[in-house]
Amino acid sequence: MRRRTDRRTDRRTHQRGFSLIELLLSVFILAIGIISVSALFPAGIAQQQQTTDDQLGPVVAEQALGTLRSRLRPQDFGTFEEFLITDVLSQTQGSGDSFGYRPAPGDWGWIRPGVIRGNQAGINLPAAEQVGAIDIFSAIAQRDGGSGNEFCEFPSGLVGGSNISLFGAPYSTVRSFQAPLVVVSQRERWWPELASGAAVGAPAQYAWECMFRRHGGRVQVGIFVFRIVGVGGAARNWSAAVAGQPSLANAIAAGYGDLPPVPYRRVTASTSANAGSATAAPGLGAQVTGAWVQPTGSLNMATPGLFTTGLLNTGIATGDLPNAAPPPVQSQWQFPGQWWIDNNGNVHRVAQGRRSQADPLQVRLTAPVPRVNPAQVFADYELPAQTPLGVRTIHYVPVVIDANGTQLVPVYATVRDL
Repeated sequence: MRRRTDRRTDRRTHQRGFSLIELLLSVFILAIGIISVSALFPAGIAQQQQTTDDQLGPVVAEQALGTLRSRLRPQDFGTFEEFLITDVLSQTQGSGDSFGYRPAPGDWGWIRPGVIRGNQAGINLPAAEQVGAIDIFSAIAQRDGGSGNEFCEFPSGLVGGSNISLFGAPYSTVRSFQAPLVVVSQRERWWPELASGAAVGAPAQYAWECMFRRHGGRVQVGIFVFRIVGVGGAARNWSAAVAGQPSLANAIAAGYGDLPPVPYRRVTASTSANAGSATAAPGLGAQVTGAWVQPTGSLNMATPGLFTTGLLNTGIATGDLPNAAPPPVQSQWQFPGQWWIDNNGNVHRVAQGRRSQADPLQVRLTAPVPRVNPAQVFADYELPAQTPLGVRTIHYVPVVIDANGTQLVPVYATVRDL
């Protein structure tokens, strides 16, 4: 009996365990599996955020449209002709800018609201909410006789035979002799709107900005929806105007410090003999000449351009994205996921883009650019007898805001009738 017990004890004593090498190999295999699984989490989170943006972007845009319709009617807008202004381009050239073109009598291209720089008298908003509020008709600048208190589309003012200076969108002189003061605070441009009493600068899940144009006698509004995030994707505080300067003053092109920071207008190059003239504004160059021009005659797939394929690879150069941190605003139209609204009211999205000089020299849109029929235009656009066709200007949300990591992430863009 004692001898049998000793044998069992002896067998237990000599059972073989795991060696150190086997243990290390097991840990190594387990680590590979854990790393592989954990690598899926960031991609899953990014995809979830993209899905949320795709769902909520149109919702935020509808709220923006409702807010604007509650304050404005199409009849509130007028024409340049009411003010006897027929030389819009030549006047804007004098301030280092060039305001697109007017496609037909009585119409005008995209004009952004003014952005209030600081507290102003006569505004029915709490003092803490005035900075960053938008002034639809740039009434503050007209009242003060200059753009010192707000960013506006025409910093030097447009003067016609009526001796009334316009600093923003034309308004109906039948309804008002002076530009009507229609203001939308930054709090009202956040979604969801912050509860009463919450800090004005509290982070918002989404924000929106807008611009207006008159086309075919109809007033349209372009709406951009975006998120404001910091390092790691967390929502950040942000103001459209801080201490009288854009949040990204050092990345606005030279000569553009007085223009509204959002949405940014990118002026493309001129055509034919006028290349490098009016529409090649300071600091913007002529990077996108070739493929932007409306093709003449039938479409030629032998030399495809943006209008036929949605692929822009003509005229782009490595220097379009200089080695700078952050990349300058005028180059950010190329970023992947960027949303554009062009001068024809078409909405585009960048499917394949560029963020640095190392990226391929091409930008692909999600769809080809629609053809544009010849338009009746005024002689004040570049030179007489020139017919501007195709994409001449694009508007978009600047992506990188400052060197501290604050970014605006484009979410959605749309064009709707007011």
